[in-house]
Amino acid sequence: DYHQVKSVSSNTVTFYEPIMRKVEAKWNWKIQKYPHYENVGVEDLKFLGHSKEDFKHHGSAYDDGGFKPVQMIRLTNSWMRRVDFESVSEAHSFVNSANSSAYDIEISGNRGHSAIRSQASSRIFIGKVYDHSNGRIATDSGGQNLGDYKEGVGQYHGCGVSKQSMGAVIWNVRWGDDSCFESHATQPRATLIDNCTGGFVPWREGGDEVQLPNHLNDLTIWNMNATVVSYDSGWNGKWVWWSTNKWWKNLPPIIVGWSGKSITFDTEDTKQIKYCESLNAPVSPLSLYEAQLYERLGYVPTWLNALK
Repeated sequence: DYHQVKSVSSNTVTFYEPIMRKVEAKWNWKIQKYPHYENVGVEDLKFLGHSKEDFKHHGSAYDDGGFKPVQMIRLTNSWMRRVDFESVSEAHSFVNSANSSAYDIEISGNRGHSAIRSQASSRIFIGKVYDHSNGRIATDSGGQNLGDYKEGVGQYHGCGVSKQSMGAVIWNVRWGDDSCFESHATQPRATLIDNCTGGFVPWREGGDEVQLPNHLNDLTIWNMNATVVSYDSGWNGKWVWWSTNKWWKNLPPIIVGWSGKSITFDTEDTKQIKYCESLNAPVSPLSLYEAQLYERLGYVPTWLNALK
């Protein structure tokens, strides 16, 4: 968990940001220096790749990673904006970074492996991403059996989180209809999926079986607009978060506000849902992130309002 130090007095260290985990001495927590660069920006560019027309998840190294144009690694206070990606395997990842943003981004062309993610990073903002890449839908849990070719299926993993991501915000994102937000295991936690639109398709989160759960505590889904909802055949007509299948395990999330295609959750099972409200209509405020910013700052920043 990456933090900026505000002050040091005797044996007390104060951070600018709140700690998002409970710190207990018995686990021998340590404060270490974090070597990094800051104030790095990527903007007003288009990256053109040549991903396959018949992308298969883990079909080959070429499928999964043949065209990965950019990553931002060990950066703070950095950004990506007004960037387009066409026919890429992976669009962009913030890796081991903190307090950085990616917004006003379009992903098109042939579908590939993943979109925009916070990977092992703290407090990453991903906003206004329009992912409408085209390809053949995946018809099995592994993503290697292919069905019809369709437009707007999106990257296999939509925008989301991976590894030890903390405090990520996925805001006003439109991912594909044959996709879902990414939650790629190895202890991501405290993720807000806020006012997003796209498919809610099983097996799109990702993660190795030795790295599960897909997501730890404090996953919050606020005002989701679902374009497609599907269920695994073993789920008995209800969306499952903690499955008996080793590849799909999320700690119970908070879900508030739902529109578009209807969905059924097992709201009585505390292993499946922590809190659930308004599954047939959006709630107010439309964006929890914006409301929290207003509470903290007294206003919504101009740059965020300009993205609506």
